[in-house]
Amino acid sequence: MSHPRPIPLLLLSGPLLLLSGLLSGCNGPEDSKEPTPAPFGMPLVQDGQLYAGVARVILTPELTETFQDLNGNHVFDGCVNEPDGAASGRPGCDEPFNDADGDGNFDAIWIAGFQSKRAALEVHDDMTLTALVLALDGEYVALAGIDGIGVLESRVREGRELLGAEGFDADRVILSASHSHQSPDTVGIWGDQDNLASGVNPDYNATIGPALFDAVSLAAQDMVAVSPRYGSAALSDDPDLTGEPFGGINPDPRMIGTIRDIRDPLIAGDQLFALGLDDASGARLATLMNFSSHPEVVGDENNALSGDYVHYAREWVEGHGGGTAIFLSGALGGMQSGLGGTMPLLDDAGDRVINGDDGQVWISESGWELARTQGYLVGQRVEGAMTDTTPWDHISVTSAPLPIPVTNIFYELAFRLDLLDTKAEDLVQDASCPGYGTNPDVFGCVPASVWMVQLGPITLGTVPGELFPELFWGVPEEAAMADAALRAGDRRWLQQDPDCVGVDFEECRISEAVGDCDCLSYHTAPYRLSDDPEIGSLSSMLPGTYKVPVGIANGYCGYIVPGPDFNTYVSALTEQGDHYEETNSCTPEFAPLIQEAYRGMVGL
Repeated sequence: MSHPRPIPLLLLSGPLLLLSGLLSGCNGPEDSKEPTPAPFGMPLVQDGQLYAGVARVILTPELTETFQDLNGNHVFDGCVNEPDGAASGRPGCDEPFNDADGDGNFDAIWIAGFQSKRAALEVHDDMTLTALVLALDGEYVALAGIDGIGVLESRVREGRELLGAEGFDADRVILSASHSHQSPDTVGIWGDQDNLASGVNPDYNATIGPALFDAVSLAAQDMVAVSPRYGSAALSDDPDLTGEPFGGINPDPRMIGTIRDIRDPLIAGDQLFALGLDDASGARLATLMNFSSHPEVVGDENNALSGDYVHYAREWVEGHGGGTAIFLSGALGGMQSGLGGTMPLLDDAGDRVINGDDGQVWISESGWELARTQGYLVGQRVEGAMTDTTPWDHISVTSAPLPIPVTNIFYELAFRLDLLDTKAEDLVQDASCPGYGTNPDVFGCVPASVWMVQLGPITLGTVPGELFPELFWGVPEEAAMADAALRAGDRRWLQQDPDCVGVDFEECRISEAVGDCDCLSYHTAPYRLSDDPEIGSLSSMLPGTYKVPVGIANGYCGYIVPGPDFNTYVSALTEQGDHYEETNSCTPEFAPLIQEAYRGMVGL
């Protein structure tokens, strides 16, 4: 197993700024004591200047053991303890693997997302962890993005504690996973499920905490003065990326800004937020991107590690003067994805492919061309989105604890069977865990937190999971959102069952059907974010001009579904209909607890 290889960026002016910062922080010989040194020599000075540093660590694992995909289905159809495959004569052990270390076990790097037992055979592009450290008038924050399906809280905590031991405030460190479905299984549920074996490669996961330390510390010790430019853009304003019901010309009526929402109602979080940081010469040091779409468009017929479309978005930005690109995932739940959608094909140069007199070529379904197309489409909008150059007047970081109760029986089993990267003993099992000891369904709580980061007029709000975009941005003000009788002909309710009109969702949420109503296609009416009318969207609670959701941050506990629309009937053992997300969520209380935590942070 290879170790992370830190790649410090060439920021030559860092030492000079460090010296200047240390001198300006002293008050002369009358000081009664020496000032506390800034961690990693950061310029924590009161001079009104914004400083930034960026660094990237490569986290690509070495693929020492692979298998022979004899039937071409991209899944290992063998036995993890039988290297000879069918030659062994054991039933079901059809495909062999190369047992490089001779221990008789398949030490695979299992790929997360889609089906289990999809082992990596090659590397398409490197797995990375990139950190951006920002400082202004003595306040600072580290924002990091990793190519991964998700990193559990205990693993992120390892890196934060390593930084804390060096004086860097651990509560100022945020790691967001891209949720790439072509990355190593860092959670544990995509391994050999048939034999209840975890998909986590312990040696690989053990590199994540040190890699976070390396990236943040390297960025912090090489900070330079920068000027910010920032802003947002809605990709749905491009008619080629949006279907006819939403004002575009895309052949797929469900497309909204490269996103093909597959859960009713169709609500796309198609905001691209971008932040560029230019040094004193005007050169771009770093570019931060935030977008809400599952990096899964390569699809499941793949055995190569990759960042999926996120890799291509970074590639475009970095290849066009954007410095080092960092990607933070957004509100990609419920179900934000380009998979199966239609987009105008872009070639390797980023140009739209034109087919003679027939006009541009449309591409759909899945594959590397679709991933490149979506990534380049996102990357190409970055520079134009950054129209605001107003200097920042402050940086602030606020957090609130968020113990997440585990009521999903399959999550409980995963903990009990030691499938997950977090062990059962790491759960909170005391009175601080909501419902523990009083609700028999609560196995314990996953320790987590939420963060609110203010960067001048920009406010980032984090969540430890896949947030539905409406929970952040709100429910569109359309009549069919409030009245189920209007949904059958409405553009956002393509799966609505007319037989459900008038059915109480409270009754339907615990049943497969009520009368002729198919409860698995039904959603609460009126569609809302909370049963408390005082609770609105997270963005409505946040201060600032630019509101940015940061998903799968410092933990991961599955989908975050609006409480009133959470169907408690569905599970991995039932048909799921339009409520798949509930089967992959720790608890129906996930969203209500986040809303309560945010209200506390902002003083509501």
